[in-house]
Amino acid sequence: MGILSRLLLFLYVLAVIAALVVTAGVCLNLIPAQVWQNDLDFIIKRQETLAVIGVMFLASLCLLSVVFSSKKSARLIESDVELQKDATGEVRITIEALTNVTERAALLVTGVREVSAKVYKQSGKTPLTVRLDLVLSQGYTAQTVGDKVKEAVNKALMTTAQISGVPVEINITEVTHAVIERERRVV
Repeated sequence: MGILSRLLLFLYVLAVIAALVVTAGVCLNLIPAQVWQNDLDFIIKRQETLAVIGVMFLASLCLLSVVFSSKKSARLIESDVELQKDATGEVRITIEALTNVTERAALLVTGVREVSAKVYKQSGKTPLTVRLDLVLSQGYTAQTVGDKVKEAVNKALMTTAQISGVPVEINITEVTHAVIERERRVV
């Protein structure tokens, strides 16, 4: 549901709630009969009433069309990628595991300071698409580091999941010269 549809639904629901509150007031005799009958006569005689009814009818049709639309948006799919399926069973790997593999592979490339990966599942010849946001160290060429990252990610995916030729989109979000402290490893 898009932003405009949500706004339309919000306004529609507010109008319905207002009508329900007035109706409840009439039913509970909180609004005297003489008052609401005079107001109702006045409202019925106005031409704006037909305009409001028409707008509400169009809003209803728009919201009804949103309910029955089958438009799917491109989004991150949290599911498994099927690697192998045969008579003895199947092998699957999660998107989260593939995201971790791609981030680790990209971090091993010299010149990469930080990585944020998003792995998208798709149908067709290549089951995945990878998008990486990198923080590049100052003094390194974006093209050279990008090529090395693509090579490292594809090699890691081939080793881990036997998936080759995965398209990798790289966005350099920042170039920094700051030293990023990492956890020290005990060897």
